[in-house]
Amino acid sequence: MDGIEMTDTLLRQWLMLRHIPRQPRKITAQALRDRLADQGYSTTERTIQRDLLRLSGELFGLLLDDRSRPHGWSWDRDAGQLDIPGMEPQTALAFKLAEHFSGELMAPATLNALAPYLRQAANVLAETPSPVRTWPDKIQVVPRGQTLMAPVIDPMILETVYDALFNDCQLEARYRRRYDGARRDYILHPLGIVFRDGVVYLICTRDGRDGIVQMALHRMESAASGQAAVERPEGFDLSQYVQSGGLDFRLSEAPLELALLLEPRTAVHLEETPLSESQSLSEADDGRIHLTATVADTAQLRWWLLGLGDQVEVVGPDRLRGEIAEYLAQALRQYR
Repeated sequence: MDGIEMTDTLLRQWLMLRHIPRQPRKITAQALRDRLADQGYSTTERTIQRDLLRLSGELFGLLLDDRSRPHGWSWDRDAGQLDIPGMEPQTALAFKLAEHFSGELMAPATLNALAPYLRQAANVLAETPSPVRTWPDKIQVVPRGQTLMAPVIDPMILETVYDALFNDCQLEARYRRRYDGARRDYILHPLGIVFRDGVVYLICTRDGRDGIVQMALHRMESAASGQAAVERPEGFDLSQYVQSGGLDFRLSEAPLELALLLEPRTAVHLEETPLSESQSLSEADDGRIHLTATVADTAQLRWWLLGLGDQVEVVGPDRLRGEIAEYLAQALRQYR
C-alpha cells in the first residue's frame, strides 16, 4: 500500500469512527457505507465490517450488538472521546462552565452525548495550572428571592419528555394535579420546556382541549412517547409566550396600566431593572416616586406587589388597588 492509498484509508476510517454513536444507540455497517459514500469515500460493506473488527480489537472501545438484526456498532458508553487536535484549556473551560451552569437545562440524551467531552475537559483542567482551573469556582448564579429546594423528577420521565419534545411526538402521561391530588391520564402535545425557580415546566396542549397549559414535571407519574406528530397551535412561539406572561398565571388578556407610589430606595432598583419598556418614573409631592407602566395582568404581579410590603402603594387601576388592600387587611387580621 503506497502513501496516498494509506492516507486515503486512514481518512476513511477516521470519518467512519466519527459516525458511530455511543451506547445505547447503534449504526449498521450498511448505514456507515452509505454515509461514507455521501462524503466521497466509496467502499464495500464487507470492507467496513473488516475495518470495524480490526479497530475494535486493536485500539478503540467499539462494541458489536449482534443480539438482533440488523447488527449494529456503537462506542462503549465510557469510551474516551477521540479528538484531534487535543482539547485546549480554553475549550475545556467552556465545557466545564456549560456543565456547571447549564447542565440541568440539557436533555439527558444531550448530557450523555457530552459526557466524554466533559470528562476530557475535567482531565485537561486538572493538569492545567491556575487560574484557568479555578475559574468555575469564582462564578455563581443566584436566583432572586427565597432559595427553595428543587423538586425531584423521575429521570426516566425526564428523558421521555425530552425525547418527545426533541422528535415532535405526542406524549402519553399520568399527571397528579396540584390543587386536589387527583390523577389524570392525558395525551399531550409538547411545545417547550421552561425552568423557573428550580421547577421544570412542560409547555403543551392537551388532546381534545383548548388552550396552552404548563405541567410541572415533578408531578408527572408516568410518561410514554407516542408515534403521532405534535399538533402545534398556529403561530405559537415559546419566547413570546414567556415574555407575555404566559407562565405568570395570566388573569386576563388585557394589559394593566399600572400606577404605583414607591419609596425611593425601592424605586432605585426599578430604575435599573424596569417593569416594562413603557415604564416612567417621576417624583411625587410627598417625596415618593410615582411609577407608571403597562404590564401583563398576572398572579405573579400581585405576589410581587405583596412582597414589597410598605415600600409600595398601588394607585391604579382601582380594581388592583382594591385586591391588594383586601389581601393586606386579611393578613393583618391573621396577625391580630
